[in-house]
Amino acid sequence: MMKGFTTSWKIFRSVCIVQLILVAFKAMMSFGEVLFRGSAFLGLINIIAYALVFVFVYHGLSMLNYNYPDVPLSQKQKRSFNILYILNFILIAFLFAQVVNTWGMWKVLFDPGIYREFKINWLNFTIHLLFPWGIFLIHFVFLTGMFRLRRLIHENTVNTWYEQFDQKP
Repeated sequence: MMKGFTTSWKIFRSVCIVQLILVAFKAMMSFGEVLFRGSAFLGLINIIAYALVFVFVYHGLSMLNYNYPDVPLSQKQKRSFNILYILNFILIAFLFAQVVNTWGMWKVLFDPGIYREFKINWLNFTIHLLFPWGIFLIHFVFLTGMFRLRRLIHENTVNTWYEQFDQKP
């Protein structure tokens, strides 16, 4: 039985926490759009999408904390993992659309005239431009890590079962 996390799983946990923070912030910004900007339909879609990402990341953290390295997943955990994994895999298209939506703004970001004229707004603009990129890239890392985590827990559980039956009294 393995004890403690390896360095790669500690980094993965940190990435999960960063993703939780970013996604929660984007969901709250979308909620603000629904209330104050009047774009209710688009805001609700954003809220649902970011909420699904948040739930899956939270589920991944709980799997890492409670099932790593060799505690078997319950049927409910397996079912919710499978459903959330498929939904989040599909949400990659949504997150990529958020990234594509910001491509045209990159030239504005590096325009020296705009920087000199709007220094404070330039920083705010840069942060809002980098958020979709960060969430998209981290989500790719997260989906890969979740696949590896699920497979590792399954392999370690099966190995533990075999070791129990291979031992002689």
